[in-house]
Amino acid sequence: MKSSIVKRILAIALIVAGVVTAVLASKDAGSVRWMGLFLLVSGIYFLVSQKASPEQREQAAQQRDITPPIKWYQSPILWVPVAALIIALVSFYVAN
Repeated sequence: MKSSIVKRILAIALIVAGVVTAVLASKDAGSVRWMGLFLLVSGIYFLVSQKASPEQREQAAQQRDITPPIKWYQSPILWVPVAALIIALVSFYVAN
């Protein structure tokens, strides 16, 4: 269980590092911005591709009975890539 938490924290750290690198790079450092975008996308992929353990699935099934399911527009799977795309576009627009 602790290893899955560590993996998720590392994935989130990659996302944060990618956002910071893409946004705070200087105007002349286009390759640094691309590296930040790569870190951001790889962090998102790493976070989304993680499998849940049987223990986590069981806890989620129990919680599902208690709480109503979220709507499609509340899903972080939708909004994380949208936010990443907006941040990337703003950072490239501000750079030029």
